[in-house]
Amino acid sequence: MIINLNTQVQKAFSRLEELSQCDLPSHELTSKLLSELNSALHELQTTTVELLEQNEELATSRQTLEEERYRYQELFDFAPDAYLVTDMEGIILDANSAATTLFNASKSLLIREPLAIYVRREEQLDFRTRLSEMKKGTFERIENWELIMLSGKRTTFPVSITVGKVIASRAGTTELRWLLRDITQCKQLEEELQKADKLESVGVLAGGIAHELNNFLTVILGNLSLAKRYTIEGSRVTKYHEYMEEAITQTGHLTWQLLTFAKGGNPLTKPVSLCRLIEETSAFALSGSNTRCELSLSEDLPSVEIDRGQITQVITNLLINADQAMQEGGTIKVHAEKVTVTGENDTLPLNNGHYVALAITDEGAGIPSQILPKIFDPYFSTKEQGNGLGLTICYSIVKKHGGHITVQSLEGKGTSFIIYLPVSGVQSEEEVHEDSLIMGAGKVLLMDDKESVRETANEMLTFLGYDVELAGDGAEAVQLYKKAFISDHPFDVVIIDLTVRGGMGGKMTVNELIKVDPNVKSIVSSGYSSDSLSNYKKIGFYDVIAKPYRLQELGKVLSKVIQGSKK
Repeated sequence: MIINLNTQVQKAFSRLEELSQCDLPSHELTSKLLSELNSALHELQTTTVELLEQNEELATSRQTLEEERYRYQELFDFAPDAYLVTDMEGIILDANSAATTLFNASKSLLIREPLAIYVRREEQLDFRTRLSEMKKGTFERIENWELIMLSGKRTTFPVSITVGKVIASRAGTTELRWLLRDITQCKQLEEELQKADKLESVGVLAGGIAHELNNFLTVILGNLSLAKRYTIEGSRVTKYHEYMEEAITQTGHLTWQLLTFAKGGNPLTKPVSLCRLIEETSAFALSGSNTRCELSLSEDLPSVEIDRGQITQVITNLLINADQAMQEGGTIKVHAEKVTVTGENDTLPLNNGHYVALAITDEGAGIPSQILPKIFDPYFSTKEQGNGLGLTICYSIVKKHGGHITVQSLEGKGTSFIIYLPVSGVQSEEEVHEDSLIMGAGKVLLMDDKESVRETANEMLTFLGYDVELAGDGAEAVQLYKKAFISDHPFDVVIIDLTVRGGMGGKMTVNELIKVDPNVKSIVSSGYSSDSLSNYKKIGFYDVIAKPYRLQELGKVLSKVIQGSKK
């Protein structure tokens, strides 16, 4: 209740005026006037005290309101999203700090300007239509409205807008409150997810194509290796066979690159001589180029424990990149040496042990320092037609080998990629040549769902001296093995295709065979990259042979399995 002091005083004077006009003896009148005056003074004193208390309450309320207003202003200014207040015409009346950052413009530049000038031209019609609908009352509130807007420097950025009508308490006018959220990162993430979905689809397709191609290559390479056995040594045909065999081998490497892209499978490692691999890969990768390759390889370079196909892909990719960095030609230097990581002074993220460090250095323009840390990031590419996956795949492959890859670059001087690969505990077994064909004897069960592969493998196994029975899927293979196992002529070894469409595949087949014979000697064969090839022993297989294969590889693995024991 608000107390009016003037009213109190007026009432007191009115009562005194009425008493003064009464017809009373002077002494009685004086007494009553004094009494009334004392009463009026008391009321005024009481009122004065109440007024003082009321003023204190008003001051306190005013201070509280001021604190609340300041707190609101703080919340308004320090909110992470941009907030704007506009009139119904879209003229900016207020803006918080996040809005000035979003638009890269000071508050003084934003105030009293139409918000429309910060909307991209292509979005103007949509913006003005929505604003008109808000004025007409068609919408009281719009949420998740996406627009492309302009900053004060006229750069574009996407925003998500929530806008609603409010009645301004200060003037009773209708205003619009705008919340604008920069969704640049969200859009980038959506694009990355779309890329990932596309890559996954392409990966499935690539895996299927590579699987089929490896089956065809197995037939071609197998028959070619047989044909070479019936060719007179030294004839011109022999040379043609060698060219064909080399082309098929390189094609096989390409299919395994496809499979690595498709599945990112674990490496199927074995001891490999890096010297020979580098010589073969550099000749293939730089064929037709005006770039010269200078090799500097230690003679005592130890073998490395690698998946030959995957590391071939890495070296090929880096050599091609180096070649493209020198469009006018030049020299690519390839150097390899043994290094030891102790962990004491090494900054490399590697376990202690011995490694081979392979450096591939070009004389190109170099990589700018600001983008050097990003070159292994997915989808990052400086090439117009690049997909940004080449170096990412290289990085992934080397990491899965227990190695590491680094890059050093000086603008105007060139770039050097260094790959660290773990040294193998055993010496590499040299690639099998014509004079190392291992013949054998025994009974072999071969399961493959492709008739052409079965027939070719049958010819190859027969040539090597083995008795062969064929099965089209796992169920048939298990039945044949059971029948032979209880007879006097069991199988010595089983070669099992990993992937069978519409039938029992390799994993299930070997599990069923182990139930029949815990000591079954099985070899997994596949043209598809998967963890099953790298972890074949854990699944129950004795050994592995990857498609496509030649007589030499087939004879070698059979001899090893029949004579050896499972580790």
